[in-house]
Amino acid sequence: MGIKQIYLWRDTDSEPDSNYHKERHILQAELSGKGSEKAGGAEQQTMSVYLRVRPFSKEELSQDEDQNCVVIENSQMVTLNAPKGSATMKSSEKGIGLTVHKFSFSQVFGPETTQAELFDNTFRSQMLDFWDGKNALIFSYGVTNAGKTFTIQGTPEEPGILPRVLDATFHHIGDRQYEGMDLKPYLRNDAQCLDPDQVDQERWAKAAIFASVKDVRTSDSSSCSGKSLSSSCLSYSQTEAGSSQFALWAAFFEIYNECVYDLLQPSLGSRSKKRAALHVREDGAGNAYVKDLRWINIQTLDEACKLLQFGNKNRSAAATKMNHSSSRSHSIFTMKLLKTEGGTVRSVSEFSLCDLAGSERCNKTKTFGQRLKEAGNINNSLLILGKCITALHNNQNNRMKNSYIPFRESKLTKLFQAVLCGSGRASMIVNINQCASTYDETLHVMKFSAVAKQVVQVIPEKPLESLAPCLVGRGGKPLVSTRMLEEQALENVLSEDEPLDEDEANLYLLPQNELVNLFERLQTKLLAERRRNMKQEMEIRKEMGDAMLQQLMESEELRRRQIEELKESHQEQLENIFEMYKDAIKEHAYQSAMDTLENQYVPLDEFLDEQQKVEVCHFTELQAGVRVGDFIIQLPRRVYSFNNGPVMPHSSI
Repeated sequence: MGIKQIYLWRDTDSEPDSNYHKERHILQAELSGKGSEKAGGAEQQTMSVYLRVRPFSKEELSQDEDQNCVVIENSQMVTLNAPKGSATMKSSEKGIGLTVHKFSFSQVFGPETTQAELFDNTFRSQMLDFWDGKNALIFSYGVTNAGKTFTIQGTPEEPGILPRVLDATFHHIGDRQYEGMDLKPYLRNDAQCLDPDQVDQERWAKAAIFASVKDVRTSDSSSCSGKSLSSSCLSYSQTEAGSSQFALWAAFFEIYNECVYDLLQPSLGSRSKKRAALHVREDGAGNAYVKDLRWINIQTLDEACKLLQFGNKNRSAAATKMNHSSSRSHSIFTMKLLKTEGGTVRSVSEFSLCDLAGSERCNKTKTFGQRLKEAGNINNSLLILGKCITALHNNQNNRMKNSYIPFRESKLTKLFQAVLCGSGRASMIVNINQCASTYDETLHVMKFSAVAKQVVQVIPEKPLESLAPCLVGRGGKPLVSTRMLEEQALENVLSEDEPLDEDEANLYLLPQNELVNLFERLQTKLLAERRRNMKQEMEIRKEMGDAMLQQLMESEELRRRQIEELKESHQEQLENIFEMYKDAIKEHAYQSAMDTLENQYVPLDEFLDEQQKVEVCHFTELQAGVRVGDFIIQLPRRVYSFNNGPVMPHSSI
């Protein structure tokens, strides 16, 4: 595939140590030709990005998905041609963007590439780093249904990268297996010494997991068969002789909906019960780790495969339109290799393999409900990963203006922050398919990989003593031997700024009175130094107090002005509102008066007619009143006439 083989095939007659060192030298020469360089005691190397193209399925060929969208130019170059109907083609027809894109990779693997060929040409250097006490990270990236899980885990017939890394590691350990389980990884880079009760608990937890898993040799669901893969692997000679031993511990967890779940915890009996989510914490050095994550000591490939099978049963997966068994979470399988000598842990190295969930468009996968929520969280975490990679690249190009890197916005990027920033070597496998229907998503993945390939990892070279892990006991309390304390005390004495002269260095040669005088002088110096330090501390405290007081006063004055401005603003708003209410009330009163006037309005003609009728009625009433008055006046005479006879008419009548 364009890269020469850098390992030897297994040979029983070869010398172990010489083979290993030859492999290391050849590997270093190979890496030096790939852009690796040393500057200031640190190794600088661009991130290795590999491309793997998935072959077509029969169903995809029947649906005319083969439209020559992906063309492999050579072992490091790929060309993408936009098919008809894609968003890229439509944008190009409008004069936006191009229809042809070219991308370069560290290595390109076509559809015919086998699992063994992929492994032999990619991650051997990271395995050697892992065995030498360094950290490594491999993660797969791509759209859904692109073959990421197949590349990482594989099938029983074609084991993936993870089973092959495990097999190579056990071949490397050989008969130098640390049989005890009393040394266990702790936090991110330290080790813990377990007491007998804790060792028994570890054995019971391991036995409980293996008891619930069928024999992996007869299981079809396992990605590895428990058999040695040495027939397809190259030689891994033992690198060190003597008393060095190795203990391999493994953990398996997933990030589902931005929550971390341990895949090695026994499954709950009822589906209605929620799994316990774990928390991501930081150790004293700022390295992120998963609190209460279960670590299992594995001593054979068969145990490792059982562990992988048990975790896969608990992993979150569901069927979508584009994938019958789509991973709905990011799964991370982490191995920690403890190198011991005489019961002391000399180094703790970490190797993580991350199977990222595929990015997807919901209108194509036809997801809804819980699947839609899962897709949103998957796409969001992948987006943040892309932002982190882009920010790293931008900061390396423009060192004068560093931008913020959003590692803490996602659990995934927070856990991988240390490796991405140089504490280990990271590699990425980009998985794509050749389907025309997913061309736009594939193009987005390729653009992201192009940025990742330009990220330079600066891996500092530190002496082995500075990388030695801290050994702790129950409760995380450090365990320090008397010899170590003596060595530390001696180093502290020898590292003083003012070393002792020859006479002071040989104190046992001085007489008693001179020793007393020397003690008094040293005591005087000590008191003077304490007074000086106390005075300096008081001055610093006073300066800090004055600065804090000034800051508080300025803050109080600023807050007072803000309150006054806010008060004036509110007062003005209240006055405006009051005027609005007054205007509204006046308008309402005027409108009500107009409505009343309109309801009581009588035309002039009707009013005059009505007034005339009233006057006629009044005149009639007056006439009737006159007649009644005459009748009353004549009434007495008529009564008299009725009683005494007719009366002579009165002259007035």
